[in-house]
Amino acid sequence: MRGRLPQQSERIDGYESPIHRALWERILTMGAPRWWASFWLILCLWLSLLLLMATGLRYAGLPLVAWALGQGLMVLLTAWDPQWDTLMGAHLKRLYKSYYDAG
Repeated sequence: MRGRLPQQSERIDGYESPIHRALWERILTMGAPRWWASFWLILCLWLSLLLLMATGLRYAGLPLVAWALGQGLMVLLTAWDPQWDTLMGAHLKRLYKSYYDAG
């Protein structure tokens, strides 16, 4: 059959290849961006260890409660805007320019 197009399931070598999901999807740890989730967990565990050594078991669980609340907040922010950390970083570094000057 002349002029027949290949079917969708057929792949033509050199023209089409599968793309790994990590190239087009954000890598998340427990629903939050990987770097921030890891940093927050390590910081809270370190604070918990410091409080454990200073006060015993009395206040050692407080940083773990703070971790759960912070992780939940990061998950909510990621659900609202997947690039929230990039946006906040650009905002703090003042990379935005005022394109809409009113005056």
